[in-house]
Formats: sequence, structure tokens, C-alpha cells
Amino acid sequence: MIRWIKPHYEYLEFASAAHCLRSRHFYAPLLPSEGEFAVGITISKKVGNAVKRNRLKRRIKAWLRGHHSHYPLGQKLNIIARKGAAELSWQELGLELQALLGALA
Repeated sequence: MIRWIKPHYEYLEFASAAHCLRSRHFYAPLLPSEGEFAVGITISKKVGNAVKRNRLKRRIKAWLRGHHSHYPLGQKLNIIARKGAAELSWQELGLELQALLGALA
């Protein structure tokens, strides 16, 4: 099961993250958590306008919902999009996210 990180104070915890995962279009600080797998998504205005940012966020959530077997329990992850992430195709997005989650295992 996945838990979406929503409160601002939970995002602030990632400032002290000791471990992070990187790909070409994503940066993901990682924190230990009790129990379930928690994910937050951060997309800045550098990625694109509101339409592109919201579309990217929906696509990331859809990919994560469809690949629940990759979730490591006891982890908190904040997926931060970098410039160019909004232009990725569905296959490219899936490969980058799979590489991020694969590095957790």
C-alpha cells in the first residue's frame, strides 16, 4: 500500500535526508519510515506551466499505482522533477521511475 505525503511538515523533513536517488530527470531524497511506503511529489515552475506540472504529477501517480510490487516498506520518498521531465514519453517516464525504485531494493 502507498501513502501520499500531503502535509508541509513532512516535506520539510526531507531537508535532512542523508540518502538520495538521482536520475536524469528526477531527484529523490529518501528517509526511513515506520511501516508503510510514503511518497511525495514535488514539481517546480522550472519544469513548465501549470498544465504540464499537473499532467506530470498525474502520470507519476498513475505509474506508481500500477507498479505496487516495487514498493519497499519502511521508506519515505519525495520525487522531485527536474527540467525536461514534462516532455518524457510514458515509456521513458516508466523507465526512470523504475530505475529509482529499483535502486531502493
